[in-house]
Amino acid sequence: MEEAKLKRNPKLHELLAVRTSLKAQAASTQADLENTFEKKQHHFTARVKSFTPAGENAETKVEDVLELQTSVKGELRWIKGFMAKAMDSHLHIAEGNTKAFADIVLEGGMELARAVPASTLLDLETSIEDLRKFAAKIPTLDPAKGFKLDPDRGEGVYVARDVEKVRTQMVKKIYTLYPATDKHPAQTQLLDEQIPVGTIREREWSSMLTPAQKGEILDRIEKLARAVKKARARANEVEVDTTHGIGDMLLRYALGV
Repeated sequence: MEEAKLKRNPKLHELLAVRTSLKAQAASTQADLENTFEKKQHHFTARVKSFTPAGENAETKVEDVLELQTSVKGELRWIKGFMAKAMDSHLHIAEGNTKAFADIVLEGGMELARAVPASTLLDLETSIEDLRKFAAKIPTLDPAKGFKLDPDRGEGVYVARDVEKVRTQMVKKIYTLYPATDKHPAQTQLLDEQIPVGTIREREWSSMLTPAQKGEILDRIEKLARAVKKARARANEVEVDTTHGIGDMLLRYALGV
């Protein structure tokens, strides 16, 4: 009686930790027994071969003996235990999940959601990781362009520092190489020359986020990921009653052992 009182129910996370191994153990033993059924059927057969010579007072001699090593029912009874444990593991985890809830609370104490099921928290961890990858691809403003908010353009629209460029035009210009003298005419050359004709002003707007804003989003996602992970850990602390099961009963009906 005292021993029963000291024995505690396992936590849900403990059941989750061994679920895969129980399933693998049941599958392995089943595969071994299937191999025995198919290729080692002599294990379930006993045979005695004897010889009696002709004539009076002849003595019968045993020539060959094959002992019965096991029985099919015995093997089924043996494997039933492994299969039942795997079945019961799924039952206990499913029952535990119906009681496993936790609040999602940020490190500063801000509560985002209440009584979220453990299975949902597990799915959320994957969703938040996908969200992190998505947020990492958000485009940001080029700090070198000096973007500032432009209230005339609406919320979240920035205007860059004006960029001015000189526009030039190609013209033909005569250059004198040698001036004229009383003996020789002047020597000239027609050359192309770029001359300024005006000023170009470029103004650029963008609705991208600033690097700081993107950093804040990624930081909030990281805080949310930690909060969800901690919530799932708390949810899986729920104790599960494993004193009952269905595997043995189902297999006893199915296998008849």
